[in-house]
Amino acid sequence: MKNRKSRLSLTIFVFLNQMAGFLLAQYPWPVQPLHESHELTGTFCEFRNTLSSDHFHNGVDIPKPDGSPVYAVANGSVTSIVRTGSNAYVRVGRYCYLHIKPKTNLNVGDQVVAEQTILGTILAGMGHIHFIDGYYNSEINAIRNGGGLTPYEDPWAPKIRYVKFYQDRTENEFPGNKLSGRVDIVVKVEERNGPPTTSQSRLNNGTFILGYKILSAEGDTIKYSPPNNGVRFKLTNKPDNSYVHNVFFKKYSSTSSHVYTVTNSVTVNGFWDTTHLPAGQYKVMIFTEDTRENTDTSYVPVEIQEQDIVPPSPPILKYVRRSTDGFKIAWYGNKENDLVGYRLYYSYDNSNWTLRENEYKLSVDSLTATFPIVVPYDIYFKLTAIDNAAVPNESEPSDVYGLKMDKNNAVTPILVVDGFDRTSDIGGAWQNSSHSFGHAYGNALVENGFAFDFCSNDALLDSTVFLEDYFAIFWFLGDEAEKNETFSGNEQSLLDSYYNNGGRLFISGANITWDLDLDSDCYSTTEWDNDFLNRVFKSNFGGKTSQTENIFNLNGWLFENVEMTLNPQIYSLDSVDVINPIPPAEACLWYDSTHVAALTTENSNGGKLIYFAFPFELINSSANRTEVMYRILGYLFVMDSVNDQERNNRSNKHTPDRFILEQNYPNPFINTTAFRFHIPEATTLNIKIYNLLGQKIRTIANKKFLPGIYNSMWEGKDKNGNNVPSGIFFLVLEADNFRLTKKLLIVN
Repeated sequence: MKNRKSRLSLTIFVFLNQMAGFLLAQYPWPVQPLHESHELTGTFCEFRNTLSSDHFHNGVDIPKPDGSPVYAVANGSVTSIVRTGSNAYVRVGRYCYLHIKPKTNLNVGDQVVAEQTILGTILAGMGHIHFIDGYYNSEINAIRNGGGLTPYEDPWAPKIRYVKFYQDRTENEFPGNKLSGRVDIVVKVEERNGPPTTSQSRLNNGTFILGYKILSAEGDTIKYSPPNNGVRFKLTNKPDNSYVHNVFFKKYSSTSSHVYTVTNSVTVNGFWDTTHLPAGQYKVMIFTEDTRENTDTSYVPVEIQEQDIVPPSPPILKYVRRSTDGFKIAWYGNKENDLVGYRLYYSYDNSNWTLRENEYKLSVDSLTATFPIVVPYDIYFKLTAIDNAAVPNESEPSDVYGLKMDKNNAVTPILVVDGFDRTSDIGGAWQNSSHSFGHAYGNALVENGFAFDFCSNDALLDSTVFLEDYFAIFWFLGDEAEKNETFSGNEQSLLDSYYNNGGRLFISGANITWDLDLDSDCYSTTEWDNDFLNRVFKSNFGGKTSQTENIFNLNGWLFENVEMTLNPQIYSLDSVDVINPIPPAEACLWYDSTHVAALTTENSNGGKLIYFAFPFELINSSANRTEVMYRILGYLFVMDSVNDQERNNRSNKHTPDRFILEQNYPNPFINTTAFRFHIPEATTLNIKIYNLLGQKIRTIANKKFLPGIYNSMWEGKDKNGNNVPSGIFFLVLEADNFRLTKKLLIVN
């Protein structure tokens, strides 16, 4: 053991002596004049992003005209040569001469003589030689004091250009130099290797030594000094390139801009922990030094504050809806006293989000954002709130709202109403502070060619949005319960009026009948609630069920061949309502053979309603939601039935007294439009689509119809299945003795 220790000590002693020899070794310049100082356009260990990955500059760049001869700086033998490309080089021992064209008669193994042997010439277009002292990954600074290129004269001091403060390991900058918690100090330094009149490339190089200390507000007392008297970087030896972003702040560093994170060390992320000092005023001293002991020092006043880590509450969106020449977003203002403003994000898929406006554009007093543009896709938004903490806290996001417009902003959209306020509630199925379930409704509508706006139920109560402006209302409540009310008295009045004036409604939620029926065990139900449930929803509470593995159709009508399950991975319900339809309402979906899950009904004024006693957003796939939405839209706008014979078997409410072709809806439309026609007697009909030139585009039907009221849809495709262009088309219904026409406008 004693001998092993002795050998190890000897090895370390030899290594240290070799390193000392390397550092003290002096040699001439590799370009003429060999024994005079030269200016530099690149210094050792400055930042580079010119290769496939960011790295440290491993040598010095000496500017000389293309074709200038390059000399050996030391005796030795050639160990490697690369003759092609811009990185052609010659290596002699520990010295590498890069960006040169090697002499044609120079070969590996040849002996060279310092100051006499010309190794090659500077490559055309390079304008400099890149000179490296040291082997690969063991390079040392060729302009080190006391060694390296000699003589080297540099009377020009480096310059500290700015000092910034960031939250540790982030790009979150502290505003106003008011700091708290763990802080990264970020410094831009320009090492000047030439007089002010020389090129910029000689005035913006990387520095040699950099450090910091924390002083009292007056600057006369050191309050904190990192180890080594505050020095964090002394770049004599090149570090491994994996540490490059410990030294250089990635956001602002480039080949011509060297920005250091001075609170780090080369190999370890570091920070200044402000919690070790009392709150108050201080000065941060930044100092830098080049290899010739020229220095610059900067003193930056800062304030340490108590750390605020409490974010604002999530904002509440009011609506996202089309306006005269674009669209508008509105929200209810947050109440926090330290609020700065809001950040608005947008997405086209509810997955990839982009910041659209920051808190400086949407300040604390901002409650709306208007965009005079027509977006050709469905687009979704969420809002966060930002406070004025030293490191600004960002709230959880609002609920996700969106809209879909047509190119001319002419299609009357459906209104999606978010009534799901039960978030982070004890006992509630959804435990997050906000949700994005509106995307499930918006996406299903768009897949079926319909435009939509979005609002909260509160926007209806404060008369910001009016139901009467829309042909249909899609209102979802998730698992809303009595604490937040599924439908308040005022909301019931609004829906009652809308429905009885011919409005179309789709309602979805897990606890609606339970909350509104006096026969349930809900303590807050009133006679008003019960009357609204019976009169408008045409339903009674039939109990609760947890059997939601399969929801299916039994009567072969509206949702024929549709089967679905509720996905518990979105949120898991312990139970959902069973509903008992009150005639003329009819069941259209079941949990099993006896428990009804959904109903349809309509009134004498043309109002139609579909009520799901479960959340639509839980349907197990996007494709299933799209298909279910197709059936919902068909019923609300045109359907008395899906199947011709079935419609007659179920005893038509009345036989039409004349042929009628109703105007399609929507019109204008984006992808799909629906229409209804009345047949008073058995007739063979042709239903066709023509363009403005009178050319037949598509045959919808050519068959015999029994008396009744029928529906159909056109998905905007020609007979070959191709999408037709935007423009005017004609829907024609004709028989032997009559012809009916409606004009259609598609805006794809």
